[in-house]
Formats: sequence, structure tokens, C-alpha cells
Amino acid sequence: MDTMEILSKKLIDFKFPKNKTRENVLKDGDVSYEGFVSGYVKTRFRGINNCGYNFSLKKNKKGCDECYELGKKLGEELIPDPDFKFSSIQFNKNYKMKKHVDKNNVGKSYIIGLGDYEGGELLVYFDGKDHPPTKIDIKNKFYTFNGNKYWHEIADFTGNRISLVYYNIIKDGDRTKEKYIEYMKTFEYVVCISSKDNYKNIEKECLDVLLEEIDSEKIFIFVENMEEFKKYKKEISKDKYNQIVIGNRKDKNGIDLMNKFFIIDINKVIVDEKLFHLDSDSGSGSPCKVSLAGILGVSPV
Repeated sequence: MDTMEILSKKLIDFKFPKNKTRENVLKDGDVSYEGFVSGYVKTRFRGINNCGYNFSLKKNKKGCDECYELGKKLGEELIPDPDFKFSSIQFNKNYKMKKHVDKNNVGKSYIIGLGDYEGGELLVYFDGKDHPPTKIDIKNKFYTFNGNKYWHEIADFTGNRISLVYYNIIKDGDRTKEKYIEYMKTFEYVVCISSKDNYKNIEKECLDVLLEEIDSEKIFIFVENMEEFKKYKKEISKDKYNQIVIGNRKDKNGIDLMNKFFIIDINKVIVDEKLFHLDSDSGSGSPCKVSLAGILGVSPV
């Protein structure tokens, strides 16, 4: 069997997860449909701004990933435009989506229908959403259009209908997680600051000492929320810091993002509550400088 036959059979037999997030395609009264996306998705850390990364690879169950690999192979074999690059593939099964646009897509997409269905043409409203649509047969063949620009929906069908939409959501200037990790590798030190327990609330005096001791081009400052961002950006002169990024350092499962994504296996130092312990009874000068001395390997002043 060729790739299309193998993928068609696998998708018909595969138990799709329920997708509850694509509210723009759900018919009135529906709360989910059978579908999933693989590839890059927009990352939604609580509060992270455009200094961080915007996109990361979606984590799906094993069966979804196998479908994605076959889907990529099918696209590489049959999409006629060699210059077309896709970041993601949306898989949809046996659902008649309502009229919608794909607002996050960048440029044109390619779509193909697989399965043993009848009907189910792609309806594209090239002349506006309130004008008659153009009916396009996509069964076992690719078709390209701009789903961000043109309203579209699915015609009635019978049988098993699976559609694969190949699209791009990454714009010029956007950072994927992989690119962001590479970017983090250019810094020698990372400072994590916040008023909450999972960070260390570094006072301005101590941060000034840190910035005096270390070349500002080697420092990356990571704060938890907008309040902290405004506080430190206002207090630190622009020639003393390189980047300030907003973001919750711990994810919903309590995993430390700095260790998980940015620092592990990288020869760097995290300046946090463990390393930035201020011992006022040390008797060795400024507690800030005593602490920094141990971190930087220099003698306290």
C-alpha cells in the first residue's frame, strides 16, 4: 500500500481524542468533536511576553504522533508546491464544521480528504461569507487556499471522512522553543526574581551588585509577573541589563521551566533562592557581595 492508503486505514481505525478548544468550528450545541493537531502550537505560559518563545511542539498520545509522521510523509510526497512550509497538521474526523476562518494561520494552507465517504466537499466563500460558496472536491487530493482570508465549511457527507489541513502559524520574528533554548545558551548567568516563594525576591541593592560584578551582556533576567517586570525595568538602568522576560517559572505541574527548558545540560548558573542566600551574620562585609563571591568565584569586597 502507498502512504495515502496506509494513513487512510490508520485514521479510520484510530480513536481520535475529543477536541474542545476549536470553538470556532463547533456547531451550536456541540462542545467537542473528534480531532487533534500535531506540530507547532502557540505556547500560553501565564504572562510570558514576546521576549520568550511563542511556539512549541504539541505533545500528543503515541497514536497521534504516528499519524502525524505519516501525515508529514504524505505531504512531502504529494503537496505540489516545493516551497510550501507547514508548521502543523490539523486532523479532523467525521465532523461537519460550521462556517469559519482560521485566524491564526499565516498564508495559504493545503487540505486533503481521506476515507470512504461520499459528499463532504470543501465549501469556500471566495466572494464573501454571505455569498454562494465554491464547492471543491478534496477526496484523495490536495487543494490550497487561504483559510485565514476566506470563510469555509464542509458539505454534508456520509461514511468516514477525515480531513488533514497543513498550515503555518509561525511568522517572521517568532521564536520556537528550540530557537529560544539556543538563544538562552548565549548567556552565562540567569537571574530569576519574584516576590513569591518559588523565586528569590532580590533587592535592588543586591541586583546592582550582581550587575556590577558581571558583564551585562552575560545576564538574562527572568521575572514572574508584570508587577515585577515594571519594578526591575524601572530600577535598572538600560545599560545594565540585556533582557527581562516575564513568565511563570513553574508550570501547572510545578516543574521548574528554567531547569527543564533552559539550563539543564548547559554550563550556566541559576541565581535563585538557593544560591542567593543572604547571611547577614557572616561578618564578611555586604551579604550581597558575600553571596556573589561564592557564585562568581571572587573574593568579597
